[in-house]
Amino acid sequence: MLVIGTANPPNSLSQEEYTDWYFCVTNSDHLTNLKDKMKKICEFLITKYSCVATGHRSGIKKRHFHHTDDTFRDHPELAVRDQPSLETRQDILATAVPELAAEAAASAITEWGRPASDVTHLLRHAHARR
Repeated sequence: MLVIGTANPPNSLSQEEYTDWYFCVTNSDHLTNLKDKMKKICEFLITKYSCVATGHRSGIKKRHFHHTDDTFRDHPELAVRDQPSLETRQDILATAVPELAAEAAASAITEWGRPASDVTHLLRHAHARR
């Protein structure tokens, strides 16, 4: 492997901001007990969670995602627990994932410094990273 290209969705929030944003766009601000629980989980991910193998703290400080406030306004089913939203989510991913893959590939090719026609193999992996 000669180079690794990465790309993140265009939107991000800090762990501290994420819970308030999420509960706002899902019209769930009234669920204060659940919101407090989620805030504690986010705080735990920043300060306490550590990798069993290395002992390093995760340090997850930011969450990257494709959706925006407009996404939730355009697709209210995403915010309602008892409404099906899998098809909507897959439709969003069908355009977002190839765009991210192209961005990561372009980044890797630029870093590598050779023409794209010299690429012989491509590995793709999608996973949440810190």
